[in-house]
Amino acid sequence: MAIERKTIAQTKSLPAPNSDFYQLAETLSAEEQAFLSQVRGFMETKVAPIINKYWVEDAFPFELIPAFKELNIGGLGIEGYGCRGGSALLFGLAAMEMSRVDSSIATFFGVHNGLAMGSVYATGSEEQKQKWLPQMARFEKIACFGLTEPLVGSGASAGLTTTAKKEGDMWVLNGQKKWIGNSPFCDISVIWARDVEDNQVKAFIVENKTTPGFSVERFKTRLQ
Repeated sequence: MAIERKTIAQTKSLPAPNSDFYQLAETLSAEEQAFLSQVRGFMETKVAPIINKYWVEDAFPFELIPAFKELNIGGLGIEGYGCRGGSALLFGLAAMEMSRVDSSIATFFGVHNGLAMGSVYATGSEEQKQKWLPQMARFEKIACFGLTEPLVGSGASAGLTTTAKKEGDMWVLNGQKKWIGNSPFCDISVIWARDVEDNQVKAFIVENKTTPGFSVERFKTRLQ
């Protein structure tokens, strides 16, 4: 019996990896699928060519923020207030497209748009939504989400050590957060703290550059 042997050159090349294993994108409208293609194109043409340099330098590519604005992706999954809108599925698939090329960009967007903007949208007052969400959707104000702490991690129960105390018309926050993405360069922080009066965990919008007593220390890493 003759045995056929194939060389590596004769074998067919593998297809490009498909990150949408369950083909969820096929359930979207044509307009939504076109938007995902825009996100993929943005990641492949704007992010991929430069991002390794920033990983090596342990730096953030601020030059990409205007391109994010042009992509009209700010406020994805949030209706009104100048936001992009769209479903939670569309938000998730857009994040997947970002992660497909670079997880750090997906984290930047997820923290700003999902955690920070999402918190303001879900729990903020109407005045806060009107003030902050349009600016955040235009990437004029970048935000972070301050929950995780050095001693208790991301617990949101009464064990949270950061406290909030009402003094007149002001709130005084005391505590420390750690591993907070976007915090070294963002404009506002959504800080979670335990109200000492009723022991309930609440969120507070803190303006980083103008709030007395607020400071950020950046962790520095080194690639071996």
